[in-house]
Amino acid sequence: MSAHHPSLLQALRRAHVHLGLTAVTAAGLALTLLSFLTLRTYVDHNLTLVARSIAYSAEAAAVFDDAAAAQDVLTMIATREGLLSAAMTRQNRTQLAAYLRDSGSVIDEGMAHVGSLLFPMQAGSPITYQGTPYGQVSVRGNGGVYVLFLLEAFAAVVFCTVLIAWWVSRLSKDIERDIVTPLDNLATLTRTARNARAFNLRAPPAVVKEIHGLGEDFNALLSEIESREAELVAKHDTLKSANASLSFLAFHDALTGLPNRARFMHEASRALRAHHGRSDKIAVLYVDSDNFKAVNDSLGHAAGDELLVEIARRIGSLIREGGIVARMGGDEFAVLLAPIESIEAASVVASRIAAAIRMPVESAAFGSIESSASIGVAIFPDHGTDVEQLLAAADVAMYRAKTRQSGRHEVFDLNIDGTVRAAMS
Repeated sequence: MSAHHPSLLQALRRAHVHLGLTAVTAAGLALTLLSFLTLRTYVDHNLTLVARSIAYSAEAAAVFDDAAAAQDVLTMIATREGLLSAAMTRQNRTQLAAYLRDSGSVIDEGMAHVGSLLFPMQAGSPITYQGTPYGQVSVRGNGGVYVLFLLEAFAAVVFCTVLIAWWVSRLSKDIERDIVTPLDNLATLTRTARNARAFNLRAPPAVVKEIHGLGEDFNALLSEIESREAELVAKHDTLKSANASLSFLAFHDALTGLPNRARFMHEASRALRAHHGRSDKIAVLYVDSDNFKAVNDSLGHAAGDELLVEIARRIGSLIREGGIVARMGGDEFAVLLAPIESIEAASVVASRIAAAIRMPVESAAFGSIESSASIGVAIFPDHGTDVEQLLAAADVAMYRAKTRQSGRHEVFDLNIDGTVRAAMS
């Protein structure tokens, strides 16, 4: 925590300490001043009463000028009242009796000296009998007693200060438990929710009404964010699914589920590029249904669609991993065999496909549907160096197969089909 940004607990603790010390100091100063003023009045009044008491008690000794009796009275009362000194003089100012307290410890003397500076420590009273003055009594009090009283008052103020400090410490713990800790929890919750996107977190109940309300507001906000987040996730999933569907439809045939012409051209071109420099071969087969139009015309489009779906399934079941089967449009399909060892191997696959398609399609709705397909075979790089050339070559070979006999395959022959391909291109 930066020194310029104290924590909430530090700020509250500092405020309580300042407030408590200020209150105790102000109260202590007020009480001390009041005690001092009251004590001065009391000291002055008490010394005057002591002087009068000595004057009254020593009245007979003064009238008869009995120094011994006067000394006894003076010593007795001065000792009892804790005076520092006392004196009794005749009317002509000569001394009749005197008292001086024995020297005490250094501390006692020091406190007495301080007391003499703070309080009026001298008083006097005349000695009269029937209105006739016979002498004078003067006394000097011991200020150490009153200084001790002031020290006791100061000690009480210090004790109150310590008590306030202890109470502030207890109060700080209560504040930390009821205010600071819940606020720290809220701050931690918001950071975790923001950094970890954990919007399922909730603030616990708090003792303080305002903090509890703030926590409830946070919980409501987090609930709303969590709900919005769930909606966004759901929309994202929906959009992702829609994009996947659109992407699939963009590169696949909706009826058969096979890749379409665009996807076949892309995948076949990539296979040709990857095959560069290898000794084995790639074959492209062009498959055309022989009786799709007849089925469509006689049984309807539903029967034609069922025929195409079954042809696509049969071709796909015969193509091993790495091969590609695509519907090029209408009743035409293309097959990429990569890699393949020889032209003869490609012919074997084409024969199997032709044989599989010749099997009648048993339809629950339309009964047995006759089926066959003509297939043309082109080999990379013998019959073309790109996909377009290979498709054109396989297409020419397929038409030659269809012309000679439906339901069979032919391999492109440059000597036979070269002129036809040149004319088509």
